[in-house]
Amino acid sequence: MGKDLKSEMTNPFYQKQNNAIHALTRAEEEGCFKELKATALKKCDDVIQDFVQCSKDHTVTVIFSCRGKSRVMNKCLNSYTTQEELDKLKLTKIAAKANARNSA
Repeated sequence: MGKDLKSEMTNPFYQKQNNAIHALTRAEEEGCFKELKATALKKCDDVIQDFVQCSKDHTVTVIFSCRGKSRVMNKCLNSYTTQEELDKLKLTKIAAKANARNSA
């Protein structure tokens, strides 16, 4: 039992050099949300455009006529906007912030 608590910590936010915890500000977190949404919209653009075209063709019956395309669009967007993807993006932002702080 020769190890102390600090040597066993594997928290990515904990920096052993200066005992500081790095976190994102609220504005940086909101930027992560916006970036995640923009990425999802870009990757699902063809599916979204397919649904938009269907909704233009069927104005009143869009709910019934475009149901399948709506589900495909939502499935695509949901696959790129998961909590795991958001966490990955936040961790890369935190790492970049820590590197910038260490190099300064």
